[in-house]
Order: sequence, then structure tokens, then C-alpha cells
Amino acid sequence: MHDDRMFLDQPFPDTLRLRAARACYTLALVLLPACMIATPWGLTPAACCSLLAALLAPDRIWQARKAAGWPLLAMLLAVLFVVAVVSFSVLVHHDTWKDAGDRGRVLMIPVATLMVLGFAPPRAALWAGAVLGLIGAGIVAVVQTLQHLPRADGWNNAITFADMAVLLLALVVFLRPSGRFVITVVATCAGLVAIGLSGTRGAWPAAALVMIIALFVRATSGRGHRFEAWTLALLAVVAFAVVLPQVQQRVEALQVDILRYAAGDPDSSSGARIELFGLARDELEARPWTGAGVGRFERVVQAAPQCQVPAPDGWCKLGHAHSDVPEWGATMGIPGLIALLVLYGVPAWLFARQVLVRPFPRRSRSAALAGLAVVIVFVLCGLSQSMWAHQLSGGSFLTLVGILLGFSLREDPHKP
Repeated sequence: MHDDRMFLDQPFPDTLRLRAARACYTLALVLLPACMIATPWGLTPAACCSLLAALLAPDRIWQARKAAGWPLLAMLLAVLFVVAVVSFSVLVHHDTWKDAGDRGRVLMIPVATLMVLGFAPPRAALWAGAVLGLIGAGIVAVVQTLQHLPRADGWNNAITFADMAVLLLALVVFLRPSGRFVITVVATCAGLVAIGLSGTRGAWPAAALVMIIALFVRATSGRGHRFEAWTLALLAVVAFAVVLPQVQQRVEALQVDILRYAAGDPDSSSGARIELFGLARDELEARPWTGAGVGRFERVVQAAPQCQVPAPDGWCKLGHAHSDVPEWGATMGIPGLIALLVLYGVPAWLFARQVLVRPFPRRSRSAALAGLAVVIVFVLCGLSQSMWAHQLSGGSFLTLVGILLGFSLREDPHKP
């Protein structure tokens, strides 16, 4: 164990090859959140830089495995279980591996962890990228609103745009370096504006929870931090007031949807979700151990009586359940539900263990707290959206969890 800690504490080797690999990966950490929703390129730039870093120094990544210790082993066992469940579903239903999507790419988590441990990039790179990403997302949202788009969506759909903005918000708030309060407030306000202008109701509880956690940990960390907390709270209220008309419009739309569904009309955003949840429940009851096949929820929809010709309901064109739990249950049965619980539960447990270390003077600005917030945000957003049906959201979650786990293993909780 002592030798493993020495790997983390020793200076980074001063060779041209390893310095180049580290520079590439540091750039990847900036580009990952910066390009995620503020540009049309998504995760591609960060993926290219990460691949180049790995090709330059695969030996350094391999050497980091012992320093990671048992947390990496626990995470590896968790993702292997998820891979086994997904593979079983693909084989049983004779589907293609493409149908598994990001569910089959969960090995990205331990790989990202090893890259952070091996290349020792500065944590501030990820925070700086998140700041750029949130400010960029806010600008994109304002421009699209001025262009009379009903909902800001960047280069994705409005739901994914908002959900990813909440993930970036968690990074900006909880990874903040010392002395960067002003730019953190600016980025936070820009993120709240982007989320509000997207009109995505499912992202609002997650954004609110991030702000509540941030305010609580700052307010309980000393007098100076309490001032920061109240300042952040005040500016958050101002940002909310800016987007209040759009928020009111979406709330009114929800009320109309509920009234329509009560009158027997399911062809609305909320009505469609209720119908899809019912189909998912029926499918889980009918095939509790196999489901309809990973990534193939459209089979459940197409078999529904409401979706038969000549007059299928309008929501029958949807290919996923608009919620992670019903989606995984309907497509992979009980094993899928267990796999989803493991995929969220294991990293949340690893992060929570680190957060609860005492004393932890910098708990409010720790990678462990940021990682825990990312998992919680993803779970909350997944209550009203199939996060794994979109490559951007699923890939972002896997990569960020791995990166933040690596940073949490590097940080010393007892350091002031």
C-alpha cells in the first residue's frame, strides 16, 4: 500500500513522450465539458485527445492500476457485471452489439480512472472546461431564444441539452479552485439560464438539488464561505427570474397535459410518458428475466394495442421509455434493473465514502463531492428521460465518473 501511494505522490516523469501524453490528456479534460453542449462536436475532440494520450503512453496507464487499489477493483467488478447482463440480452434476443449503445461501453469508467492516475493532469483543467461549457451553453440558449426557438437545444434535443448542463453545473460548483468564486458565479448563472431556456422540466429538480447541496456545504464551512453561499443564492434567484416566463410556460403546459390525459387524450408530453411507463411495467411482468432486448424498447411500443394501424396514437413513434428504470426493466428484465442499480450504486458509494472522511477541510470543493453530485444528477434526470438512449448523455456520465473517481483517489482529504 505504501508503494502504491508513492506512485501518486512522486513527481511526474520528465520525458518528452510522457509530457506529451500528459498534455494531450489535460487538453482532453478541457475539451470534454467545453465542447459537450456548447459546440456541435460533442465528445469527439476529447475522445481524440484521450486516444492520442493512451497511444503515447499505454505503459503509464497500466502502471497506475496498483495505485488505484480496491476502489478500482470494485468499480471494475461492477462494470463487468453490467457488461455481462447487456451481453446476455444481446445473445438471447439475437440482436446486434450496436443496440447495446453506451450500456456496453461501461469499461470506459475504469479506463478513465487509470488515465487520471497515470497522467496526473491538473484537476483545474476539468473545471475550466466546465466553466467554458456552461458559459457557452448559456450564450447558445440566449441566441436560440432570440431566434424564436420554443426551447433552446444547442445541437441536441432540449432534454439532453439541459441534463448535460446540470452535469456541468455540478463540476463548476464542486471542483472550483481556491479564489475562483466570481467566475464560478458567472458560469453558474449562465448554466441556470441555459437550463431554464431549454424548458426541460425534468432537469429542474436536479439543478435545484445541486444548488442546495452547494449552498449547504458552503454555509457550514465558515463565515467567509457563508458569505459566498448567500451571494451565490442571490445570483441564482436573479438568474431564475430572467427565465421565469419560460418556466411558467412549461408549468402551464404540464397542467394542460395532465388535464388532457384525465380527459382520455394521451397525445402529449406527459401523457406519452404515462403510457410508456405502463407498457414498460407490462413488459417486465410478461418477461421478467429477459425483457424485449437491450436498446429495443420500440418492440414494446410497436406491439402495444394503441400503436396498431390504421390509427396509432401520436406517441407510438417514440423508441424509448423516457425513463431509465422502466427502460432497463422492460428491455433487460430484473437483471437489467440490478445492473442499473449497480452502475449507479457502486460509484455513489465510493464517492460517499471519500466525502465522509473526517477531517476534510476542502470537502465543499472536492472531486468526491463532484462525483457524488454527478451520479445523483444523472439518476434524477433519468426519472423523466432515457439517458442511455443518447450517446452524449451516456458517454458523458461514464467518462466523468471515471475521471472524478481518479481525482478523488489522488486528493488527500486531510490536506487543508
